[in-house]
Amino acid sequence: MKTRMLAAALGIAALSGLLVPSPAQAADEVAYAYLPPIREDIGGGSVRATIGFASQKKIVVRNFTVRDICPGDNAPVKAQVVWVHRDGTRGSSRWRTDSNGCGTHGTNFGTIARTSHKRIKYAYLSLRVYDREGRIAGVQISYRVNNGWN
Repeated sequence: MKTRMLAAALGIAALSGLLVPSPAQAADEVAYAYLPPIREDIGGGSVRATIGFASQKKIVVRNFTVRDICPGDNAPVKAQVVWVHRDGTRGSSRWRTDSNGCGTHGTNFGTIARTSHKRIKYAYLSLRVYDREGRIAGVQISYRVNNGWN
């Protein structure tokens, strides 16, 4: 009896258009940006993360890791996540800096999840390497398109 009632309810819902298939979630992909040491007095850096889109408006960035590749220059390496909406406007995380010195693993900032009020077209990791005076010495990006929802 319960099976018939469930089947009847699903049949009515399907015929009335209440059951609409949703698009598949976009597969998570690793994004990686790297800048080698520029000179012997200016180090390099990298940023790596797994970027996924949970919906048209939600981005999830896992294992967001910033690494300073240095000759011991005491200059910062910073990275952030930027997402671009379909209308061209942008949102971003705050800049994150490797606090692990010249360690081999960098600093893992864990998961960053953001839900926007607009549809997200793509996202990218932005990496900046600085010189000792605080000037930007190099920039690199790695992006990921929200194919599952656009």
